[in-house]
Amino acid sequence: MMSLRMLPRVCGCYNNLTKRATAVISSNPFFNETIMVRPSTSFMKEARMMTTSDATTNGSGEDDKSKTSLRVKLENSSCPSAGKPQQTPAGLLFHYDSIKPPSLVDDVIGENELDNLIPKDDDNMTELVTPPESDFFIPQVKLHDGDGMKRKRVLVLCTGGTLTMAPDPEKGGSLSPVQGALTEFMKKSMLELQNEKMPDVVVHEYTPLLDSSDMGPPDWSLLAKDIKANYLYFDGFVVLMGTDTMAYTATALSFMLENLGKPVIFTGSQIPLAEPHTDARQNLIMALIFAARDAPISEVTIFFHDKLIRGCRSTKVNTGELHAFDSPNLLPLATTGISIKENEHLILPPARGVLRVHTRMDTRLLTIRLVPGFDDKILRHMIRAGAESGTLRALVLQLYGTGNAPSVKEEFIECLKEATELGILVVAATQCHIGSVMMGHYATGRALERAGVVSSNDMTLEATACKISYLMGRSDLSRDEIADLMTVSMRGEVTHTDALPPPPFSSAYQRGRLKGKYFY
Repeated sequence: MMSLRMLPRVCGCYNNLTKRATAVISSNPFFNETIMVRPSTSFMKEARMMTTSDATTNGSGEDDKSKTSLRVKLENSSCPSAGKPQQTPAGLLFHYDSIKPPSLVDDVIGENELDNLIPKDDDNMTELVTPPESDFFIPQVKLHDGDGMKRKRVLVLCTGGTLTMAPDPEKGGSLSPVQGALTEFMKKSMLELQNEKMPDVVVHEYTPLLDSSDMGPPDWSLLAKDIKANYLYFDGFVVLMGTDTMAYTATALSFMLENLGKPVIFTGSQIPLAEPHTDARQNLIMALIFAARDAPISEVTIFFHDKLIRGCRSTKVNTGELHAFDSPNLLPLATTGISIKENEHLILPPARGVLRVHTRMDTRLLTIRLVPGFDDKILRHMIRAGAESGTLRALVLQLYGTGNAPSVKEEFIECLKEATELGILVVAATQCHIGSVMMGHYATGRALERAGVVSSNDMTLEATACKISYLMGRSDLSRDEIADLMTVSMRGEVTHTDALPPPPFSSAYQRGRLKGKYFY
């Protein structure tokens, strides 16, 4: 049954954000509970077009035009792929058969009131995609008979990676992804999911499963869109993928998902799921627990081994140990042991506003790691060719120490100055695993500053590259505006300049002024 409830008529103290209709979808064969969602813009417009005058005649024979009844119509026959579960992209998580034809709406509303309830047109606003508008649906896989009224719901999006791999005899015994292996394992082998403290889980495996080294911005965009489409149906999201580019993907989604109000947790494994000593089980279980907590950490994060770290602060540091990821310049948001210990002062405050998804990533950037004795003529050639063809908009230089470069090489400094004059954003990053760029501390850094080079502070290389791509992809910012935003924390990816450690040989006053201060 579907009905529209007029919240402003019950209580006049609701603000403009609460003056929206909610649809109640029940009798869902996949979830034994009532799901509260906000109807989409197109749905409300269609409903408004179907508003008919309630021609009820009173005793005097006059038509009562002061009331209007709203009839909502759902054409199951118009569904383009009814009865045929589609493959990726995911789209909205329900079947056509789960939607029952609605009856007459309970409440009676006026023409003007209906106008106020229709959300404004905004492609970036989170809204319900009605069945006739989407051709793609995730085939729902019910893992167990859970009580949906008591348990939270978590959507697991699996893109592939080591976790899903097994030896392939046709490829000489090398590891290859096995389609459907994760779903089968979670159905039959993960008895932990039967525990009443665990959430209800829906699994979607993309087709085909990919190695993380094959994933890029189009795949990041697909994940962001699928999370947006199912945002109102689940309490949290878990993304399973390979570890090689997990830090890049988690960082990119941190910027793509603006005003995120639910946890999105990345995880994977160093050992395939088919092996008896795999670390996949623990990582997956803990990711589900963090995604369904009563007080969730509503950020894009990575859980691996025993740490929950911020996605845009993460980097892969080990290929042969279970501690594969680290957050060099920020403590973990939480650690697990006998209990879960949170660093509450590091958790971002709750989001303000609706979820907005930015899927455009401008990848016209180049990253170069300097080595002693390099030939700067090659760099000059690349800058000129990229500026002339329009294929280069940003250059990230991994410099020595706190952002130092050979200042005695005047040609190199002139090359960077020429790049900034050509409109290319030049950003300085450090090659060190821990620490920050401090442009003005040494004379070599000051030379770069005068050439127009911008500091990345203590951002990881992943955060620096993804942030530049995100800001350039917005298409509403100039080069100078992007440069100013590089040291501004947007998703907790960078430490505020005032909170950076004081330089060497600083005074006791400088060190004491920063003691005990925390910035997001």
